[in-house]
Amino acid sequence: MKQKPHHAGGRPRLIDLDMILQAALELGVDNLSMHAVARRLGVSVAALYRHVNSREALLDACIDAGCARIEMPPTDLAWSEYLHETGLAFRQALLAMPGMSAYGMKIGPTTPAAFTIIDSSMSVLLQAGFDPAEAWDAFSIVVDHAFFNVQLQENYAAGEQQNEADGYKVLQLEDDELSAYPSMKNVFHVMMSEPGFPDFERSYERQLSWLIAGIAARRSATG
Repeated sequence: MKQKPHHAGGRPRLIDLDMILQAALELGVDNLSMHAVARRLGVSVAALYRHVNSREALLDACIDAGCARIEMPPTDLAWSEYLHETGLAFRQALLAMPGMSAYGMKIGPTTPAAFTIIDSSMSVLLQAGFDPAEAWDAFSIVVDHAFFNVQLQENYAAGEQQNEADGYKVLQLEDDELSAYPSMKNVFHVMMSEPGFPDFERSYERQLSWLIAGIAARRSATG
C-alpha cells in the first residue's frame, strides 16, 4: 500500500526555542531573518512567532545563548591569566557565531548571560585589588579586542580583502615607495613573510599578551 504524501496541512513539525536559536546561530547575524530560520527548520514563520516575537528579540536571544556557551576560566586563576583565558574564550565563541562580533559591538552587553559574565569577571578583578574603574577598563579592553579581531577576520574571509584587504594596501607598495620610511618598511616586510599572513589567531594571541602586560605595567606604576 502506497504511503500518503505529507502535505503542508498535516501535523506541523514540533520545534522549540532551543531549535530556533541553534538554527539562527548557524545562519549567522548577516543572514538572519524569521523567514530564513523557518526555511532552515522546515516550518512556517507563524510557528516561529509562537516562541519569539521579532527578529530583534531573536537576535537578543542568540546573544544570550551565545554568552551562555562561553567557557569562562576558573575564578581562582591569577587576574592576568584569567583575563588572557577570557579573551581567548570570547574569540572562540564569536567565531562560532558569524556576524555576532559586529552586532555585539553595536549594542554592547544587554542580556542576563552577558551580565553574569561581567559580574563574575568584576569579582575576580576586584578581589585582585583593582579599583572599579580599573576592573571595567581591563575587562573591556580584552573583550573588545576579541570582538574587533573576529570582525576583521570575518571581513577578510568574506572576500572584502581585495588583494590582501583594503586595510593592508600599504603593504602592497613598492620598495622604492617605502624607502623614505625604512623602519615601517622593515616591519611590514617581516609581517608579510610570516606564514599564512594575516594570521588573525596568532596576531590576537600576541596583541592580547601585550594588552595584559600593559595593564600590569599601569597597575605597577600607579601603585
